[in-house]
Amino acid sequence: MDHYYGLIIFICCWIPGFGKIPPPINVTMDSFNFINTLRWNRPADLEGDVTYTVQYKMDLKSKRIRYTTLCVTREQQCDSSIIDYAAYVRVNAQLHSNKSAWVTIYFNPFKQTIIGAPKAEVSSRSEYLDVSFSGPFVGTSGKSLKEVYGDFIYRVFYWQQSDPTNVFILPTGLNKDTLHNLETWTTYCVKVQAYVPTEDIAGQFSPEICRQTTEGDWTPTWKIVVVFVGSMALAVTLILLLTFITIKAYKSIRSIFYPSYSFPQHLKEYLSRQFYSAPYLPSQPPEDCGESCEQLTFVSEETEEKDAS
Repeated sequence: MDHYYGLIIFICCWIPGFGKIPPPINVTMDSFNFINTLRWNRPADLEGDVTYTVQYKMDLKSKRIRYTTLCVTREQQCDSSIIDYAAYVRVNAQLHSNKSAWVTIYFNPFKQTIIGAPKAEVSSRSEYLDVSFSGPFVGTSGKSLKEVYGDFIYRVFYWQQSDPTNVFILPTGLNKDTLHNLETWTTYCVKVQAYVPTEDIAGQFSPEICRQTTEGDWTPTWKIVVVFVGSMALAVTLILLLTFITIKAYKSIRSIFYPSYSFPQHLKEYLSRQFYSAPYLPSQPPEDCGESCEQLTFVSEETEEKDAS
């Protein structure tokens, strides 16, 4: 009889534990710029091929809202970036036909996500520094967190490089602003942070950027060098162009007045022959002719031929 009582007591104690395995531990949600990942750890005493199921439901007053499955995985993490509003997220473990209890956490991405650093650019303009900034963005979607939060500003921190303890803060809702009342010829360092006033959440800082202010309408050295080099290049180009045009014009004129070709050889021979006409002799007065003077008669080959005929 005692054996029956012992068996009954054993069955009553064993049945409630049937089909139960330890639940996941250290369940947390990591969120950066609304990219959410649920992570957990496997219980130390749980062995075998364990499958995890992750579900969520929005934190709304409606009782009709049910849990929706995010993922079923053997890994110890689940991408939960689809959650863009306050929600309850839960995870359990399953080994064969045995399931663990659900572990539920509350997650509000607007309050719990880590806001990354914006991208900042700084340029010097006389006694001012122009600062422009953009982002941060939701993953690679290109959507700015400024669109997500609505009430979203940038806080510009700046200080003299020689005095980093004296920091000034310029809040702005624009994507570009100017730092005024700066000392000339002084190096200032700037870093920018995103801030959500309604949630009192401050984002990460952008890398520090240091620039030196100038004075008046001072022109940077690099601009002077660029203008000088550009002017020299233009002058050399014009000189070479004028030289080329002058040489071409000279060759054209020379070819007109002093052609490079020569007369044909037969024309040269023709022009170099003696003509058969009596040469011209200067006349002398008759009185200059004395005994030594005689009258000469020039007979050409043509005259001889006529006489012979």
